[in-house]
Amino acid sequence: MGLFSKFNKKGKQKEKPAEKRSESILAPSDESSVEAKFEQLKPHIYPYLRPANTPSYIRFDAAGKNIDIPLPSVPFHAATKIFFVEDTGSSFRVVQQSAVPQSVGALGLLNIAVQNLVKNVKFEVRATKFGGYAFVGNPNHISSFILIKSLWKELAKRVNDNLIIAIPVREAMIFIPEKKKDELLPQLATACVALMKDPEHRTHPLTPLLFFFNKDTDRLTTYTAPKKPDGPQLYVMPKTEPTVPESEVPAEPLKEEMPKAAAPQLHLVPDVEPEKAAKESKVEEAKPEESKPEE
Repeated sequence: MGLFSKFNKKGKQKEKPAEKRSESILAPSDESSVEAKFEQLKPHIYPYLRPANTPSYIRFDAAGKNIDIPLPSVPFHAATKIFFVEDTGSSFRVVQQSAVPQSVGALGLLNIAVQNLVKNVKFEVRATKFGGYAFVGNPNHISSFILIKSLWKELAKRVNDNLIIAIPVREAMIFIPEKKKDELLPQLATACVALMKDPEHRTHPLTPLLFFFNKDTDRLTTYTAPKKPDGPQLYVMPKTEPTVPESEVPAEPLKEEMPKAAAPQLHLVPDVEPEKAAKESKVEEAKPEESKPEE
């Protein structure tokens, strides 16, 4: 069960005994307390990508009445949205809006989260047998590396081309050089469909859309797949539920606020299938911990 679906399911949830509830650093009572507890929280905050239609709140059913707890989030490209989680190493907990000082804001929170990602999470980039490249690393964080502009600048420089990037599930990120799109897009689509249909990943879909990194402008956008002269698109993916239109995504939300972190060291290792890369990166997943509002 996903981290968000756990909170948004319908029906009355089983209540835990009050004495077993620990005081959460995610539900402070005043601004001074928010700032103090946020300092404890900062080293553990990471970005967490979800489909764009994921609500920016968690909902609880209290005696038949819905209680919605706001969550900080940032709309992103390719029908995705950036949320934030506390990763203690043994559990994930969604960061609530009440835990973030007003002076920080969503983009400030994003900077903190990305800095933690670059500092603490390791990965490799491996060449796939079909001619693309796949990320291998902690499956809880691998898709968040889409947010590191300096990384994509370096990768585009390595292949000397623009990049087409796919993140069909949270555990896998694959990209190909644009100049090889006619040859590789159909194979990229096949790999993505295989990952989305893999029972091991079916509970963590992200987006069937593609990202595009332009090496000349250093801009990341949603990719529009070209059509063959005779009509059909080169890249065909399953349809998703209605999502936030690209026009509603803030213009380059990370344009100036993108952390000035150096690109992580790259390890280009040859020959791995995307499905195998995702499975090799599989570690025991951090369990989401419920963070209920204080009563």
